[in-house]
Amino acid sequence: MRVHLQSYSHVSLHRLFLAFPLTIAPTQGRSVIRRRGHERLLVPGQQVTVEPFEAVDMYLDGSSAQPSACTFEIPRRAPGAPGDALHHRISRRVFLQPQYAWSAGFIAERLDMPASQLRRLLFSQGTALTELCRTQRLMRLLFEAMAGDVAMNDLQRFVGWPPNSDAESAFYDRFGVSMRTVRRLASHQGTELRRSIA
Repeated sequence: MRVHLQSYSHVSLHRLFLAFPLTIAPTQGRSVIRRRGHERLLVPGQQVTVEPFEAVDMYLDGSSAQPSACTFEIPRRAPGAPGDALHHRISRRVFLQPQYAWSAGFIAERLDMPASQLRRLLFSQGTALTELCRTQRLMRLLFEAMAGDVAMNDLQRFVGWPPNSDAESAFYDRFGVSMRTVRRLASHQGTELRRSIA
């Protein structure tokens, strides 16, 4: 899955937290990545890979004279490591198939265990299923908004977002930008979405 962003102003994307490795490659202008409490200037021709489940912020520092552009890419094949924690495996599945009803009962049935045991296991790993699903659906929503393959009005349904919940507000709260802004940033250079990471 690869998307291209280009900005003619300063734009920040906050709290990216993917279940897969993410390669960020600046192609033009100034870009800054913030992770582990440190900022790093990225220059065109350089790339950085963010490990799965590592939170990062991304800043595109473009101007009308010098736009800032970069590519985000999730590798075509991004398998999990042997012995991965249960919440990591679930996170990857939710990102890849966000439209499913990811409830404790749904997952527990597939793992052949009681839902209460699944909840306890996730709790012991320091996570809650609802927050895990919400986070990965928002990550998928971000990439789908950037890709532009799904109409804006259908994005919420496409990622399995509850119909009675405001996806736009949750998106803005998470990333600090609107879905329309992200769609506009991605539309400057065109976007390629590869769905073969499953």
